[in-house]
Amino acid sequence: MKILKKGKYLLIILILLVVNFSIPTKEVVEARTLRDIKTELAERKKEYEDNKNKENLTKEEMNKKSDEINSISRQIDNARKEIVSLEDEIQKLTVEIGEKEEEIKKIINYYQLSSSESAYLEYVFDAADFTDFIYRMAVSEQLSGYNDRLIDEYHTKIKENEQKKKDLDAKTIELNEKQKQLEKELDSLGSQMSEITDMGISVEKEIEALEELVDTYENKLKCDLDEDINKCGKGQLPPGTAFYRPLVSGRISSTFGPRTYYLHGKKVSDFHYGIDIAGVSYGTPVYSTANGKVAFIVRQDKCGGNQVYIYHTVNGKNYTSGYMHLSKINVSVGDIVTTETVIGNVGGTESYETCSTAVHLHFQLATGHITAAPGFYSRMVPNSVDPTTIVNFPAYGVVFSNRTNAY
Repeated sequence: MKILKKGKYLLIILILLVVNFSIPTKEVVEARTLRDIKTELAERKKEYEDNKNKENLTKEEMNKKSDEINSISRQIDNARKEIVSLEDEIQKLTVEIGEKEEEIKKIINYYQLSSSESAYLEYVFDAADFTDFIYRMAVSEQLSGYNDRLIDEYHTKIKENEQKKKDLDAKTIELNEKQKQLEKELDSLGSQMSEITDMGISVEKEIEALEELVDTYENKLKCDLDEDINKCGKGQLPPGTAFYRPLVSGRISSTFGPRTYYLHGKKVSDFHYGIDIAGVSYGTPVYSTANGKVAFIVRQDKCGGNQVYIYHTVNGKNYTSGYMHLSKINVSVGDIVTTETVIGNVGGTESYETCSTAVHLHFQLATGHITAAPGFYSRMVPNSVDPTTIVNFPAYGVVFSNRTNAY
């Protein structure tokens, strides 16, 4: 019988076919030694001195660069959203394929229980009368037709899922290329980067931060020149299982992504690489969003103010969190922190800051452990993700009053 042969064919397929619907991910964590950082710092300082007296970008060129940066950032944001959508579709298809497999297994089980190809014939000719015979013939045809459709649907779902996986791979490659392009654009701008974006680290402050980092690892933490700085110092990076909001209370006043706002009476359009949390008092304690290790500290930058960056490993995935516009920093490079560690205090109105006019916290989150070396922030930016997709926050403008309630 046709349906029995199809059943045998399906059994062979299920035995031979091994379908893997998971998307393997590999995170490359670059080990950095004290020697590496000292060498790159020397090169960065020489480069800065060589370029210090060169003519600055014209206003027109700066606007053009700003538009280019914003365009690439939007493309990266859209690519990430498409990747999330593709992953959701792949997950749904995987479930549907699993359901089809279960149905096929039940049909195969029926064939295994059937003694011969005469199973349907016995069923049909065992009819009590002609009416029952017609009914049983119809049932047999429906079962056979359903089996054919089930096979077709099964293979269609597999092909569709394979295509989704190819689309996801292509989109991931595209995203990586966009991230590299943005990193290159930002790094090439040097000291003028913070004039183009509302956040960032000027080369002068980056050099100061790196000098402090080298001094900490060399003289305070006694790291060897060729020792991985992520493994030396005050302790190993502690694993975590959850993210907390960095403030006890507040509200999101500016979201992740493209935005337009007024700064010192001037209309500005840019791409925001984190979220701003307002509705808090000057000096309010700022906590680490998760267990981690302090990776990088910047002091009194004109566009980001006092800044702290922390490495985290949460549920097996690596992240770097950033906290800007701090009035005070309470931690040092290499410190092990927990969700209860006050890493600093809210600021935003310091006289040296030109990119902030109100009390607030800029909170940023990037995937991976961003290497603490020259060009740190230019690597932080393309890997930055919307913090609200990882840390539980209420909607824009909605006040929260603790660090853990779900919204």
